[in-house]
Amino acid sequence: MLYKFKIYLVILTVNLICNQIFSQEPVMERFNATNYTWLQKLSFYDINIEGSPYLDENFVDGEVVLDSLKSFSGKLRIDAYAQKFETLNKSGQIYEVVIDYNDYVKIGNMKYSLHKFESEDLGDFGILRECISLENIKLYFYPRKRLKKPIEAGRTVANSGYGKTASLEWIDNSTYLIYFQGKYTKFSQNHKKFLQLGLINEASYKSFRKKNKLNLKNERDLIKLVHFISSEV
Repeated sequence: MLYKFKIYLVILTVNLICNQIFSQEPVMERFNATNYTWLQKLSFYDINIEGSPYLDENFVDGEVVLDSLKSFSGKLRIDAYAQKFETLNKSGQIYEVVIDYNDYVKIGNMKYSLHKFESEDLGDFGILRECISLENIKLYFYPRKRLKKPIEAGRTVANSGYGKTASLEWIDNSTYLIYFQGKYTKFSQNHKKFLQLGLINEASYKSFRKKNKLNLKNERDLIKLVHFISSEV
Protein backbone atom coordinates (compact mmCIF):
# COMPACT_ATOMS: atom_id res chain seq x y z
CA MET A 1 0.00 0.00 0.00
CA LEU A 2 2.80 2.42 0.90
CA TYR A 3 4.63 1.50 -2.32
CA LYS A 4 1.53 2.32 -4.43
CA PHE A 5 1.12 5.61 -2.60
CA LYS A 6 4.71 6.60 -3.38
CA ILE A 7 4.23 5.78 -7.06
CA TYR A 8 1.04 7.86 -7.12
CA LEU A 9 2.81 10.76 -5.43
CA VAL A 10 5.67 10.69 -7.95
CA ILE A 11 3.24 10.60 -10.90
CA LEU A 12 1.21 13.49 -9.43
CA THR A 13 4.34 15.57 -8.86
CA VAL A 14 5.58 14.96 -12.42
CA ASN A 15 2.18 15.92 -13.86
CA LEU A 16 2.05 19.12 -11.84
CA ILE A 17 5.53 20.14 -12.97
CA CYS A 18 4.75 19.37 -16.61
CA ASN A 19 1.46 21.27 -16.46
CA GLN A 20 3.21 24.26 -14.94
CA ILE A 21 5.93 24.29 -17.59
CA PHE A 22 3.64 23.96 -20.60
CA SER A 23 0.94 26.28 -19.28
CA GLN A 24 3.35 29.18 -18.89
CA GLU A 25 3.35 31.97 -21.47
CA PRO A 26 6.33 30.99 -23.68
CA VAL A 27 7.80 34.48 -23.81
CA MET A 28 7.32 35.59 -20.22
CA GLU A 29 10.90 34.68 -19.41
CA ARG A 30 11.91 37.48 -21.78
CA PHE A 31 10.00 40.16 -19.86
CA ASN A 32 11.05 42.23 -16.87
CA ALA A 33 7.99 43.03 -14.76
CA THR A 34 7.79 46.63 -13.60
CA ASN A 35 4.96 48.03 -11.52
CA TYR A 36 3.13 50.75 -13.44
CA THR A 37 2.92 53.17 -10.50
CA TRP A 38 6.59 52.75 -9.64
CA LEU A 39 7.61 53.34 -13.26
CA GLN A 40 5.64 56.55 -13.47
CA LYS A 41 7.28 57.85 -10.29
CA LEU A 42 10.80 57.56 -11.70
CA SER A 43 12.34 61.02 -11.40
CA PHE A 44 13.77 60.81 -14.92
CA TYR A 45 10.29 60.37 -16.33
CA ASP A 46 8.81 63.18 -14.28
CA ILE A 47 5.40 64.23 -15.59
CA ASN A 48 6.54 67.85 -15.22
CA ILE A 49 8.89 67.39 -18.16
CA GLU A 50 7.24 68.68 -21.32
CA GLY A 51 6.59 66.18 -24.09
CA SER A 52 7.04 62.43 -23.89
CA PRO A 53 9.96 59.97 -24.13
CA TYR A 54 7.73 57.57 -26.08
CA LEU A 55 7.35 57.36 -29.84
CA ASP A 56 3.63 57.17 -29.09
CA GLU A 57 2.55 57.39 -25.45
CA ASN A 58 -0.51 55.23 -26.16
CA PHE A 59 -0.27 51.45 -26.15
CA VAL A 60 -1.21 49.95 -29.53
CA ASP A 61 -2.12 46.38 -30.52
CA GLY A 62 0.98 44.51 -31.62
CA GLU A 63 2.95 41.29 -31.61
CA VAL A 64 6.36 40.21 -30.34
CA VAL A 65 7.98 37.42 -32.39
CA LEU A 66 10.91 35.60 -30.76
CA ASP A 67 13.33 33.66 -32.96
CA SER A 68 10.57 33.55 -35.63
CA LEU A 69 8.96 30.76 -33.57
CA LYS A 70 7.28 32.00 -30.39
CA SER A 71 4.97 34.99 -30.36
CA PHE A 72 3.08 37.19 -27.91
CA SER A 73 0.24 39.59 -28.74
CA GLY A 74 -0.68 42.58 -26.61
CA LYS A 75 -0.63 46.33 -26.13
CA LEU A 76 2.81 47.72 -27.04
CA ARG A 77 4.73 50.97 -27.29
CA ILE A 78 8.32 52.18 -27.78
CA ASP A 79 10.38 54.12 -25.27
CA ALA A 80 12.34 56.16 -27.82
CA TYR A 81 14.78 57.47 -25.21
CA ALA A 82 15.73 54.21 -23.48
CA GLN A 83 15.33 52.28 -26.75
CA LYS A 84 13.11 49.55 -25.36
CA PHE A 85 9.68 48.04 -25.95
CA GLU A 86 6.96 48.02 -23.31
CA THR A 87 3.66 46.17 -22.98
CA LEU A 88 0.64 46.87 -20.78
CA ASN A 89 -1.41 44.10 -19.19
CA LYS A 90 -5.08 44.22 -18.18
CA SER A 91 -4.30 45.05 -14.56
CA GLY A 92 -2.36 48.18 -15.49
CA GLN A 93 1.17 46.84 -15.11
CA ILE A 94 3.89 47.72 -17.58
CA TYR A 95 6.43 45.12 -18.66
CA GLU A 96 9.66 45.78 -20.49
CA VAL A 97 9.83 43.48 -23.52
CA VAL A 98 13.36 42.12 -23.69
CA ILE A 99 14.29 40.99 -27.20
CA ASP A 100 17.53 40.14 -28.96
CA TYR A 101 18.79 40.72 -32.50
CA ASN A 102 16.93 37.71 -33.94
CA ASP A 103 13.50 38.92 -32.75
CA TYR A 104 11.13 41.55 -34.08
CA VAL A 105 8.10 43.50 -32.89
CA LYS A 106 5.03 44.56 -34.85
CA ILE A 107 3.17 47.63 -33.59
CA GLY A 108 0.16 48.42 -35.71
CA ASN A 109 1.37 47.71 -39.26
CA MET A 110 4.98 48.69 -38.52
CA LYS A 111 7.81 46.19 -37.98
CA TYR A 112 10.65 47.02 -35.58
CA SER A 113 13.81 45.17 -34.58
CA LEU A 114 16.90 45.70 -32.45
CA HIS A 115 20.20 46.56 -34.16
CA LYS A 116 23.76 46.83 -32.88
CA PHE A 117 25.69 50.01 -33.81
CA GLU A 118 28.60 50.42 -31.40
CA SER A 119 28.85 53.98 -32.71
CA GLU A 120 29.65 57.19 -30.85
CA ASP A 121 27.02 59.04 -32.85
CA LEU A 122 24.26 56.41 -32.91
CA GLY A 123 24.95 54.65 -29.59
CA ASP A 124 25.55 50.97 -28.83
CA PHE A 125 22.18 49.74 -30.11
CA GLY A 126 18.80 51.01 -31.26
CA ILE A 127 15.29 50.09 -32.34
CA LEU A 128 14.84 50.45 -36.10
CA ARG A 129 11.84 50.26 -38.40
CA GLU A 130 12.63 48.77 -41.79
CA CYS A 131 11.52 51.03 -44.66
CA ILE A 132 13.02 49.13 -47.59
CA SER A 133 15.40 46.18 -47.81
CA LEU A 134 17.24 45.55 -51.08
CA GLU A 135 20.02 43.12 -51.85
CA ASN A 136 22.84 45.63 -51.45
CA ILE A 137 21.32 48.43 -49.35
CA LYS A 138 18.65 48.99 -46.68
CA LEU A 139 16.81 52.01 -45.34
CA TYR A 140 15.66 52.25 -41.72
CA PHE A 141 13.81 54.76 -39.57
CA TYR A 142 15.47 55.28 -36.19
CA PRO A 143 12.93 56.68 -33.66
CA ARG A 144 14.76 58.63 -30.93
CA LYS A 145 13.91 61.13 -28.21
CA ARG A 146 16.31 63.20 -26.12
CA LEU A 147 16.06 65.63 -23.22
CA LYS A 148 16.55 69.27 -24.02
CA LYS A 149 18.22 70.80 -20.98
CA PRO A 150 17.18 74.15 -19.48
CA ILE A 151 19.00 77.22 -20.76
CA GLU A 152 20.57 79.19 -17.96
CA ALA A 153 22.07 82.61 -18.53
CA GLY A 154 25.06 83.83 -16.58
CA ARG A 155 23.56 87.21 -15.82
CA THR A 156 20.02 88.46 -15.48
CA VAL A 157 19.00 91.91 -16.52
CA ALA A 158 16.31 93.24 -14.17
CA ASN A 159 12.74 93.08 -15.51
CA SER A 160 13.96 91.89 -18.92
CA GLY A 161 13.15 88.21 -18.54
CA TYR A 162 16.64 87.42 -19.74
CA GLY A 163 18.27 84.61 -17.85
CA LYS A 164 15.08 82.73 -16.98
CA THR A 165 15.51 78.97 -16.90
CA ALA A 166 13.41 77.04 -19.38
CA SER A 167 11.87 73.73 -18.32
CA LEU A 168 13.15 70.31 -19.36
CA GLU A 169 11.61 69.05 -22.58
CA TRP A 170 11.51 65.79 -24.52
CA ILE A 171 12.29 66.52 -28.17
CA ASP A 172 12.29 64.35 -31.27
CA ASN A 173 15.75 63.25 -32.40
CA SER A 174 14.67 60.66 -34.96
CA THR A 175 16.59 60.04 -38.14
CA TYR A 176 16.84 57.73 -41.13
CA LEU A 177 19.74 55.31 -41.52
CA ILE A 178 21.25 53.61 -44.53
CA TYR A 179 22.79 50.18 -44.05
CA PHE A 180 25.40 49.77 -46.76
CA GLN A 181 28.55 47.63 -46.94
CA GLY A 182 28.11 46.48 -43.34
CA LYS A 183 27.80 50.01 -41.90
CA TYR A 184 24.94 52.17 -40.57
CA THR A 185 25.07 55.79 -41.78
CA LYS A 186 22.75 58.69 -40.96
CA PHE A 187 20.75 59.77 -43.98
CA SER A 188 21.39 63.51 -44.14
CA GLN A 189 18.41 65.70 -45.03
CA ASN A 190 20.77 68.21 -46.62
CA HIS A 191 21.53 67.58 -50.33
CA LYS A 192 25.14 68.76 -50.10
CA LYS A 193 25.86 66.67 -47.00
CA PHE A 194 24.18 63.66 -48.56
CA LEU A 195 26.56 63.82 -51.52
CA GLN A 196 29.47 63.84 -49.08
CA LEU A 197 28.47 60.32 -48.02
CA GLY A 198 29.86 59.15 -51.35
CA LEU A 199 27.02 56.76 -52.11
CA ILE A 200 26.42 58.11 -55.61
CA ASN A 201 28.17 60.48 -58.02
CA GLU A 202 27.08 64.10 -58.06
CA ALA A 203 25.89 64.28 -61.69
CA SER A 204 23.61 61.24 -61.34
CA TYR A 205 22.21 62.52 -58.05
CA LYS A 206 21.46 66.00 -59.38
CA SER A 207 19.67 64.54 -62.40
CA PHE A 208 17.60 62.20 -60.21
CA ARG A 209 16.84 64.98 -57.73
CA LYS A 210 15.60 67.34 -60.45
CA LYS A 211 13.54 64.70 -62.23
CA ASN A 212 11.82 63.49 -59.05
CA LYS A 213 11.66 66.80 -57.15
CA LEU A 214 13.40 65.00 -54.31
CA ASN A 215 12.55 65.88 -50.71
CA LEU A 216 15.00 64.28 -48.27
CA LYS A 217 12.49 64.73 -45.42
CA ASN A 218 9.88 62.57 -47.13
CA GLU A 219 10.09 58.81 -46.53
CA ARG A 220 8.60 57.89 -49.90
CA ASP A 221 11.22 60.01 -51.65
CA LEU A 222 13.96 58.39 -49.57
CA ILE A 223 12.76 54.93 -50.63
CA LYS A 224 12.85 56.04 -54.28
CA LEU A 225 16.38 57.33 -53.76
CA VAL A 226 17.53 54.08 -52.14
CA HIS A 227 16.18 52.14 -55.14
CA PHE A 228 18.13 54.50 -57.42
CA ILE A 229 21.33 54.14 -55.37
CA SER A 230 20.96 50.36 -55.50
CA SER A 231 20.78 50.45 -59.29
CA GLU A 232 23.88 52.68 -59.52
CA VAL A 233 26.29 50.83 -57.19
